[in-house]
Amino acid sequence: MDPDSSARSQVLVQKFLDMHPQPFKSFFSRFINERIENTGLTESQIVFLTILDEKKGMSLKEMTERIGVHKSLTTRAVKHLQENGFVIDIADSGKEHAIVLTVKGGKAKETAVRALAELIELLFEDVTDEELAVMEQTLSKIRRKMEDLFSKEEASADTNK
Repeated sequence: MDPDSSARSQVLVQKFLDMHPQPFKSFFSRFINERIENTGLTESQIVFLTILDEKKGMSLKEMTERIGVHKSLTTRAVKHLQENGFVIDIADSGKEHAIVLTVKGGKAKETAVRALAELIELLFEDVTDEELAVMEQTLSKIRRKMEDLFSKEEASADTNK
């Protein structure tokens, strides 16, 4: 690694560390939870309702893979959502799941989406279209790089088996 690249990396690492996600997550959670408290949901459950609205009859495994969380988190979240009438399992088999939103779940999801839209609108009200375009390009580059690195890791793991 050349000295300029090393110095740039150190600056980027420091900037990344300065943007620790916890304060952002705390603000996000508080903002959303205040607006959805009458639904009986928490912000962490919104993503489950959102993906269930995209595809009817999703299995726990599909949800886990789609969201990218541990299967135990998916199981707990779905159990809570079922117990509170947001989702039902329409599967015939005891082992397979086909989780779908109920009317109550659909209404709660809409409330949550409105709260999220309100937050996004507030956060981005001072961001120009040009700044937003640069941010989108930058995030797209980062995402492509992460996908590329992940693919290389998977290929390496496959060859080491």
